[in-house]
Amino acid sequence: MQATRTNFSLSPVFCLHNGTIVLEANKPENTITFGLLDSSNEKLKERLCHAVHSNIDFAGKSCGINFRQIKKEEFNLKLSKLFEKKDNSLSTNNFYSDEEANKSKDLQEKEENEASALLSGLIFSAQHQGATDIHIEAEEVRFRIKGLLTKYASLEHKSRESLVQRIKLLAKMNVVENRRGQDGQFTFMANNNENIFIRVSCLPSVGASGESESVVLRILDSSKTPLSLEKLGYDQEQIEELKELCRLQNGLVLICGPTGSGKSTTAGAILEEIRKSQCDTKKIISLEDPPEYVLPGVTQVKVQPGHDMDFADALRRVFRQDPDVIFIGEIRDSLTAKVALQAALTGHLVFATLHTGSISQAKLRLINLGESSSLVEEVIKGIISQRLVNGKLEAEIEVSNGK
Repeated sequence: MQATRTNFSLSPVFCLHNGTIVLEANKPENTITFGLLDSSNEKLKERLCHAVHSNIDFAGKSCGINFRQIKKEEFNLKLSKLFEKKDNSLSTNNFYSDEEANKSKDLQEKEENEASALLSGLIFSAQHQGATDIHIEAEEVRFRIKGLLTKYASLEHKSRESLVQRIKLLAKMNVVENRRGQDGQFTFMANNNENIFIRVSCLPSVGASGESESVVLRILDSSKTPLSLEKLGYDQEQIEELKELCRLQNGLVLICGPTGSGKSTTAGAILEEIRKSQCDTKKIISLEDPPEYVLPGVTQVKVQPGHDMDFADALRRVFRQDPDVIFIGEIRDSLTAKVALQAALTGHLVFATLHTGSISQAKLRLINLGESSSLVEEVIKGIISQRLVNGKLEAEIEVSNGK
């Protein structure tokens, strides 16, 4: 007679916090086996025994409770499978038509449940651990936490391929294309019913296991509110310099640093400082791809490259909105750089992020995009260069004397 599974389970959050997971729970034999990351944790074992004896399937019965030491990778993968939802927690992009969304939903239902559960678990675990990115590589998954990549779990080839196909499907990518890079996005509904925006990048790669694809998921939780300048990790002198930049009436301020260095977090805190310190007397407009924080009192515009709404186009349209302060999510090309400098020259205070490693590189980047060095020196009023080193912020701020 085949063993019947009970409904005994532990919440994913409990498992994550305590390093334990149910490996087996068979009703006829009244046995249950827990996997533990730390098998010497006697207090946890007592709590688990109490939970078992309180369960309706085991209460008042003699049952065998077993504990087994498991490796972190096995724990992570089993934990990931706890997050699959019947209502499919991964939803389609809200800017597609209902017809397209329905087609996507039909395709989603054909996907393997294991891939869906694994993806949901990866996103949940990454969010819970404060990760900004999920890196799905040839044989493993890594999280970027406080600027550092940390191994999360190993992946078998079959599971990895199913996971990548699932991601491509949700991100509206060509699922059979693996020779060219692709970008996409989708929305994930977290356990608190808040939408988390996921930006996806796929890139062909070659390794010891042959041809593959490197997939990176950027987690953008728009429900988060920005931190204050005092909580970002700057020293007191730097905080005063940042506040000085917030009081400017015009000019361009650049926020520089590598991916995952907290540029968007700094930008959100700056816009919040401007709004609060100037008592909501400024019209502030942000152009982002997509918005990473909910900013009260700020008109946030979702830029959609490829949908006739890139940064340069959105920036030109913003001028008719009579803004005082403009935030540009990223200066990516010469046209955006040109329009940004024009905005700063015509009486607007413009903040923008730039992917460079230092203050000098920031100026050089604008010059390489076609702007004259004299114009760059005239327009730039400040540059913030930052990076995360071992989870700690390292920053340098330059405030122009010609303010």
